[in-house]
Parts: sequence; C-alpha cells; structure tokens
Amino acid sequence: MSQRPERLYDASDFAAGVTHTDEADVIIIGSGCAGAAAARVIAGAGLDCIVVEEGPWYPLEKRRSDTWTSFRSVWRDSGFQVARGRTMLPMLQGRAVGGSTVINGAIVHRIPEPILQTWQNEYGIGDALTTSSLTRVYDTLDAELSVKPGPDDILGQNNKLMRIAAEKGGIRSNVIQRNVIGCEAFARCLQSCPNGRKQSMDLTFLPYALQRGSRIYSMARADRIVSQGGRASGVDCTVLAADGKPTGARLQLRARKAVIVAASAIQTPLLLAASGIGKRSGQVGRRLQAHPGSSIMGVFKEPVHMWFGATQGYETTHYWAEKMKFETVGVPPEVGAARLPGYGPKLMQRIGEFGHVAQWGAQVRAEAMGRVKKGIFGGTSITYDQTNADIGRLKIGLKRLSNMMFDAGAVSVFPGIHGMPEEIYSPKEFDAIDHLPDDPRIFHGIASHMFGTAVMSADPAKSVVNPMGECHDLPGCYVADSSIFPTNMGVNPAHTISAIAWLIAERLV
Repeated sequence: MSQRPERLYDASDFAAGVTHTDEADVIIIGSGCAGAAAARVIAGAGLDCIVVEEGPWYPLEKRRSDTWTSFRSVWRDSGFQVARGRTMLPMLQGRAVGGSTVINGAIVHRIPEPILQTWQNEYGIGDALTTSSLTRVYDTLDAELSVKPGPDDILGQNNKLMRIAAEKGGIRSNVIQRNVIGCEAFARCLQSCPNGRKQSMDLTFLPYALQRGSRIYSMARADRIVSQGGRASGVDCTVLAADGKPTGARLQLRARKAVIVAASAIQTPLLLAASGIGKRSGQVGRRLQAHPGSSIMGVFKEPVHMWFGATQGYETTHYWAEKMKFETVGVPPEVGAARLPGYGPKLMQRIGEFGHVAQWGAQVRAEAMGRVKKGIFGGTSITYDQTNADIGRLKIGLKRLSNMMFDAGAVSVFPGIHGMPEEIYSPKEFDAIDHLPDDPRIFHGIASHMFGTAVMSADPAKSVVNPMGECHDLPGCYVADSSIFPTNMGVNPAHTISAIAWLIAERLV
C-alpha cells in the first residue's frame, strides 16, 4: 500500500477545533494483532466497523534501513518507554497502523497446553477457551497469514550457527515459524519490512476490513469510553499531529453494538481507568507480567553478517519448563555498535569486525508482577521489578547460551554483564556469573511481551473481564488483547493474541 487507502484517515482530514462524528456497529481501539483480528472477523461478517489507532500509517516507501527512522516513526516513545524498578527496563512496543506487528520479528507460537490448563483451572476460563476452539482459529490464521518455517536459503549464518550449537549439544530446537511471504532476507523485521514480505496487520487484516467498508482513524488517541443506558456506546478521541501533540480536532465515535479495546497491556488499562471501568475489583493496571530478556554476542572466524537472513529465524524451547526460551536476534550495525564492549581504538576495532559477530537472546517467563497507571504529570507510569528468581533463571540461560556459542565455534563471547570480563575465551570463564548478585542492574535487558493488566476470570472480585472478554463493570465493552491474559506464556504471544481476539469477535457477532 504505497498510497493511503480509502477510508483510512489521519490528522490531515480534520480541521483544528472541529469535532467529527461517526457511527458503526462495533468500534475497535487498537490496530495490532488483537484489534486487526477482531476487525477481520467483524467486517467479514458484514458488520460495520471503525478501528481507532493512536499511531501513524507507515507506507512502504517511507521505510528506511536505519534503526532511528523506524524508532522515531513507529516505535512507542521512540523505543524509550521504560518500566521503573531496581533498573530501567525498556518495554518495547510499536505505535502504528498495524501495532507492534509492523516492527516485531514475525515469530509465531501457539499457547503451550500447560498455560491454557492453568487459565482454565485456576481462573475459571473453562470452556470459553479450549484447545479445539483455539486450534481451529490458529489453523485459519496460519493459512491467511502464510505461517511456515523459513527455508535454509534465507536463514542467514546467525540462525544457522544456533542450529549447529543445538545439534552438537543435543538440544531440541527448530527453525522459527514466521508469518512471511517470499522473505528476501534483509534482516529488517525490527525496522519494519521494506518490501511488505512480513504479513503484518497493516498489510493483511486491516486492508481486508477496509475493502468491506470499515474505517480506520489513525493518529487518534482514545481518551474515554462512553456509555448509555448502562452499556458501552462509543469512544471520545483526540486527533494527534505527526509529533504526537493534539491538533485541536476531536472525534466522537458511537457504537451501535459494542466497543472492543485492543490497545495492549500498557495502554488498555490506562483507557479503562480513565473511563471508570474496573473499580469494583481494583485490578485495572495491576498484575503486569512480561518476558524480560538479555543477549550475548559471539565472535566467529567466518563471517556471520547479521544483516542478511531472517532477523529472528531459529530458537529452542528445550528449557521452557525451566521458564526460559532462547532465540537468535539479528541487529543492524548501529545497534550492535552500542552493544559492543570497550571504548576508543578497541571499540573501533570491534565495530570493524562486526561482520563476524552473532547475537542470541534468552527470554524468561518471569514471576514478577508490576503495575501500569497514569503518571503524576500525565503520560504513563510503569513499575516492574524482576524477582531474584527471575534473575537467577536469566543467569542460567545466558550461561547456557554462552556454552552454545562456543559449541558453534565462537572464538570469544561478549557477555555484556557488569562484573564479568568484557570478553571471554572459554565456557569455563562464564562460571563467574555464579558469583554475581541476582540483581537486574548487572544486565542490559528488555521486555517485549506484556500481559495481565485487565485479567479475565469468572470471579468479578479478582478480574476485569469475564471469560468471554466482556468487562464485568460495563456490558458491551470487551477487551481482546494480552492485558486479559491471566499469566504470561513463555513463548511469543502475537498469534495467541490474534486467536483470542478472533474468538471474542466471533462470539460478539
């Protein structure tokens, strides 16, 4: 989509000081993997649908290879959104038409059965989410989004080296299932695919909905869900300029049947709280869970060239029962340079040798729970502090990754951990991590998957929505994103977010 599609609106369509009104059967707030999947179902059923998105439409011709352009354009807070705890932990999200699917690694996983059983048995989800119902939707998503493992010729050496290490160590592993058509191995998933090969929501389900008469209001921040007669009846929005500041224009959107909130585990609780929803249980914004992680780099004799191949093309869930997962993480040179150790001539030498560097990451199915709320001076306040047990698992995971690096033939490894040598030359040297404190401040870390700030459960006193996704406090208002997940998953959640949103939308229809 090089030209802005019909019925996709932005700030240029609304004069300052003017309030624009529109009406549809269903209004969806958020256009990522949840909102777009819901729009796919609702528009496909012949209902009138409006999608509200805070971020911009990001056409292919504006996408550049440098990281800063994508950070500035479609990453929330230019990639600088953080949670406060013992350390500042980046909470990575997209902010665009298509949500985080525009800038994620296109990794596809289905919910692990033990996680689903926990939700059913401990949170009263029961028959609302079953293996059979989810499998039916997963199969449909796989077909429509072209989900499959990547062929060897687009894997790239970063991914192939992890495969070598796993085979040598007897570690169960696999090529990652990805929603991609004709990947050209540009390793630019995280900057947004320049040729539209990644089947992100802006190129798939949202165009499907637009072709069937739906409207998308981009650069529109949902401020408050409104109600009438005890039911959700619409949403009031502020129109934003390209710099994110209000233009003075407003939107009043009214829903004849329902409002679906699909704004993410960070933004959804803010909107619910601003709308007075969830006061009965007091759970809105609480129980924030995540998959925090860190990475190591290895230096190899042969070229690795992380700028070629699937950005994240290989993984192992061998240690999933121990609450950790490993995957490759290809990064461009400007990001890698910031991660390399040293300074002065030594750093310049390492930058010059960056073509021989591989990077792999460990993500932890963390026990920690945080909170999201409105900041004192506006904006978003996120608090999240990994437990000592979480850090202990991360230390074990990075040690295992280091061993795998050497098994794959690494000459040396950059741990990137405070208190350890900046470069090590044998697996034994990584044992020094055992003597370091269980403190998140010793790592460079991120969290890319967030859950649980508007939890679903059969018990209204302990949750925000029921097992069908409808708010206990406000009939007609549904939540369909990962904020309703009772726990984190231990695997990448986008496919499951779409599947659950699909089922919620089907039942609403």
